[in-house]
This record gives sequence, C-alpha cells and structure tokens, in this order.
Amino acid sequence: MNCKKCESPGTVVLRQKDHYCENCFTTGINHKFRAIIGKNRAIPPNEQVLVCLSGGTSSTVLLDMVFNGISMSNHKKLRITPCFVHLIDSVHDKNADKTANIVINQCKQYDFQVYVIHLSEYVQAHTNLPEANSVPANKNEEEFQAMLRSMPVTVRNDYFMKIRSNLLVRVAEQLQCNYIFTAETTATLAINLLSNLTMGRGAQVQDDVSFYDGRNDSIKILRPMKDISKEELDYYIKIKNLHPADQSTFQQNSLQSVIGSFVTELQDSFPATISTICKTADKIGTYNNNQSNEKCVLCKSILRTKSTKLTALEATNFSRVVSLQSPSNADFKKMEHQANYSNEKSMFPYVNDRLCYGCSRNYSEIDDSTLPRFIHDAIQSIT
Repeated sequence: MNCKKCESPGTVVLRQKDHYCENCFTTGINHKFRAIIGKNRAIPPNEQVLVCLSGGTSSTVLLDMVFNGISMSNHKKLRITPCFVHLIDSVHDKNADKTANIVINQCKQYDFQVYVIHLSEYVQAHTNLPEANSVPANKNEEEFQAMLRSMPVTVRNDYFMKIRSNLLVRVAEQLQCNYIFTAETTATLAINLLSNLTMGRGAQVQDDVSFYDGRNDSIKILRPMKDISKEELDYYIKIKNLHPADQSTFQQNSLQSVIGSFVTELQDSFPATISTICKTADKIGTYNNNQSNEKCVLCKSILRTKSTKLTALEATNFSRVVSLQSPSNADFKKMEHQANYSNEKSMFPYVNDRLCYGCSRNYSEIDDSTLPRFIHDAIQSIT
C-alpha cells in the first residue's frame, strides 16, 4: 500500500488501515504536537516552559519534538524557551538512578541541561534546585517512604499524582516558568479519567485530563501530547532510533492497575476505545456557580461551597450520624450540625473546608501524622 499523503511506499500502518511513509508520518506527528499548542493559544511567544521528562517512551518523544519545534526556521517554529526537569521516582521505578542518568544523557545529545530532583523533596516546604545535569543526594527518602507506607495502595497512587504535580509547580516557580509541559498521551489520560471518577474526582475531570490544567493561579500545566497514541509513539521511537529508559516498575494491586488493564485489553479488541474515552472527557464540563475561591490543601482544586440543595455527600454524612444515634435521643437539628461540621476521621474529614471530596476520602484512610509538617498544619489549622 502507498502512503496516503505522497503515494510513496507506506511502511507505517495506523488504525489497521491508514498507510504512511516514514517521512510523512514523522512530519504529521510533529505537526499534531505543535498544532494542539497553537490551536489552544495557551503560551505567549518566547515564554519559558518547564518540560517534565520521565525517561520513558512518551517523555523521550516529547524531548525530541520540543527540539525539532524550536529548531525550525519558518513560521511553524515553536517559540518557547524550554527548561527541563526529571523527578526521580524510586517508588515505582526499580532502576530510578539509572533512569536519571539516561535522561541526563538524552538531554546532552540535544545540548540541553536538565535538573534532577528526588520526589522525596515533597516532604520539605521548599525545594532547592541542585546543579544541572547531576544526580543529587536523597536526604528525605526515609520520611517520604514512611508517609507512603501509611496509605493503602489505591490512595497512595492517587496522592502520588498530586505530589508530582505540586513538586513540578515548585520547580517551575524557582526557574520562573509560567508553563509546564507533561508527556501524558491518550492511553494515560483515558486511564486517569476512569480512575479519577472512581476516586470521587468527577468535578476535577477538566483539570486532570484536558490539555490545560489551570488549578494553579500563576503556573499552568499543559499536555501537548494528549492526542498522540501509544501506537504512534512506538513508530516514532523506531523511526527516529530513540532510546527511552527501560523502566521496570513495581507491580501493585490497586484500583488504578485494574482500570489500566481493563482499558488496555479493551483497546486491543476495540481500537476506538481510548480515543472515545478522551473525546468524551473533552466534552465534560463543571458547573462553577457553586464554588468558592478556597482550594484543597492537597490537590489545589477549587472547593465547592455548601449548597442549598441536599447533595449525595451530605445525605451520606447525615445517614451515618443518624445510624449512630439512639432512637430515643434523636435530635435532628443537632444531627444535621454534626453531619455538616464534624471532622471525625472515619468519614469525609474537612470536606469542602480544607479538602475536596476525593482528598477527604483519602485523608480518612491514612495516618495523618506521617504527612509533611506544612501539610499537616495547613489541614489542622483553625479557619
């Protein structure tokens, strides 16, 4: 079969029916990457952008696309000044230090510098940038691991994503970057969407899986690879002869891993599965009239204010309080107050006060004494 663009022999087959030659394929993927940035008009010209590199397949492709974009000499040029960061993930990657060195070598090939930071830096209220292109000592790993061990696996995976986002924002502030590029692709975002819905984060869908995450007032997280599939990544890596890190991950039995397996297996039988999930997510919006300017201490999402209508959350709280009362001592006004303002650890503590619903559920299942001191003080503070 010939390439559908230039009639040359087609060596790349996408979606089991579309044939492309290697040149048209790589040109098209790079165009798709630049087009989603340009279409959303998210970044002013010559802005500094923090690019997050994990060393994996999507991260390696992102690095190459950024280099290609800023190297162009015509009007299609990607007009940004990139800075690069790699967060060492010793929790999920067995070869974390080796991966860090691979990322450093990848950046050196493009004449870029990269800052390498341990995720355990999250336990400190402030993060100091190490010297570029070097792996710093890990001083907070014991405290970080103790915090994660206090959480069930599903809660740990959910909170881990918030840790990563918050640490990226900190680094961006230090480097004076107002924008962050991450390398999530369609498959990753589809799994995140379904996982977040099951974790009670339906109100945060737009920020979690869309192109633009605007939870931080000054620094925006962008996902310029959200329309690129795993199939396209694999072809790109092979054609360009790129060498991503072989990240051997720890297998964990969690809600996220089950959903990931479900989506991946369904995609194998029905190739439109992931694209359908992502297109549906793009159409999901939230009703903002019932929100305050206060933000969740853990995930930085905007908190919902108390509604005049009975919500499912309030009904669940009220049912719990009623079930714990003796029928002879029923005082419904008192029980309503307990349901709305009680911060007992067994049910939705500090919900819509300092924590969103999803983070409140997580908080009820962890040992809060293991949380970083600045997080613990922020949650426990009197408002």
